[in-house]
Order: sequence, then structure tokens, then C-alpha cells
Amino acid sequence: MPKSVLVPMGCVILGMGIWGLVTGKVVAGSRGLRANYYERAEVPLLYFCFVFVYSAIGGFVLWNALN
Repeated sequence: MPKSVLVPMGCVILGMGIWGLVTGKVVAGSRGLRANYYERAEVPLLYFCFVFVYSAIGGFVLWNALN
């Protein structure tokens, strides 16, 4: 894929992880048209797993696109 696609995609994915840390809830899939969220107070293990996964994938995509 071209860099012009990978860089914005990596920024969006990394931003989802950072925004999850700021707001305390992270998107974890969907059921139909309704999004599912994991919240820090309700399910902390899955919340932090999703934050880590979003951050790792976004960082990996950005790293490979910029090198």
C-alpha cells in the first residue's frame, strides 16, 4: 500500500488507543450498527488489552510506513 494511505491509517488507529486512554472507554467491535465499548471501570483487563492492541498496531503501521 502507498504511504499516502498507511500514514493516515496508522494515525487513526494510534489515535483510537490514545483517545481510549483519555476518555476511559475504547471501541471493541460492533453489533449491527451499534458500537460496543469496554470501559476502564467495568472491564479493566479487556479495556487495557484493546488500548495496547490499538497502540501497537498503529505504531507498527506508522513505523513501517515512515521507514
